[in-house]
Amino acid sequence: MKFDLSMFYLGLTLFFGIHLVPLNTSIKNSLKLKLGETIYICLFSSISLVGLSFIIFGYESNSTLLYPISGLLNDYSEYVMFLSLTLLVASIFPTYIKQFIRHPMSMGIAIWAVLHLLTNSDKYSIILFSSFLIYAFISVVVAELRAEKTKLTDTRFGFDILAVLLGILLTFLAFNYHEYLSGVRLV
Repeated sequence: MKFDLSMFYLGLTLFFGIHLVPLNTSIKNSLKLKLGETIYICLFSSISLVGLSFIIFGYESNSTLLYPISGLLNDYSEYVMFLSLTLLVASIFPTYIKQFIRHPMSMGIAIWAVLHLLTNSDKYSIILFSSFLIYAFISVVVAELRAEKTKLTDTRFGFDILAVLLGILLTFLAFNYHEYLSGVRLV
């Protein structure tokens, strides 16, 4: 597929635009009330998927590198991605990880984005991964301003083990099938 910059930017707009909606509780609750929970979730997921697809199909790494990247980081990137993906998975379940690390999903996204920024220094990679990093930061700030303190119930160590095992599986899939998942080959 040919690189299409407009598709890339449209994808960024759709993906992050829809992800900003839940940060405003009144808009989110109003939409849920008008549409219903199921339709809201289906619409949110569909727009996210379309946006992500446009990002993937519109993205093309160009060869103009804006800063040097270290080959040493590539050697350890699997471990960093394991941490990132484990935090993302841990945010879904009532884990002890979630009790001790505030905002594990945002932390996982931030770690993922920083790793990608450190290993991809072309203009479009910087735009893409900086967008994810900024979103992760904004979501943490908004959550802290809301001062939402949710007490986890049913926290079990088994969920932590599951998060780690799924982190291992996702890391394996990401490193072995990155090209098929994102359209970008790992070198």
